[in-house]
Amino acid sequence: MADKTEWIVEGFQFGTEQDANLAKNEKLRVERLEERMDYGSPDVIYAVYKKAVENRVFKTPVGYEFLKKLQRILAENPDFEKKIEEIPVQGVYSLRESTAPAALRVKASTAKPKPTKKVLGLRASLFINVVLLLLIALMFYISMTSSNPTALNYERAVQNRYSEWEKELSERESAVREKERALLLEE
Repeated sequence: MADKTEWIVEGFQFGTEQDANLAKNEKLRVERLEERMDYGSPDVIYAVYKKAVENRVFKTPVGYEFLKKLQRILAENPDFEKKIEEIPVQGVYSLRESTAPAALRVKASTAKPKPTKKVLGLRASLFINVVLLLLIALMFYISMTSSNPTALNYERAVQNRYSEWEKELSERESAVREKERALLLEE
């Protein structure tokens, strides 16, 4: 890992080695432009400024500083009458949680804690289990009140059916015996 002092360019300390290298490249571009720049001609300064802004040549504070210098020169020149475009900034400067632990602690202490995935998972599991228990209770109720035999009341249903058959058979037997007696008496 590189030493963070190598990530300092023109008084700006960058967070990554890539950003520092980008700033070093922009510093070289600025130096080359300043060698060739004719600061006596506002039209040349404006052309360089406009081209750099349109093509977004600079992306670090080192390049922005050079653009700001050109912008200031054009604004202070009384002979220059064209509209000077603003410098588009590509970076995002809002606090990120990873780079601002103190802000994160303050935010966490004042904010209502969000439920973690584990707590949300427990709540979902509890809800699903309650729904399943209600469904099981409903199934037991339906099976107990239903007239069709089920695994719970099958034995009783079979016994009831056999007792009905037995009763029916007994009635038929008694009817047949009475007819036999009546026939035997007639003879």
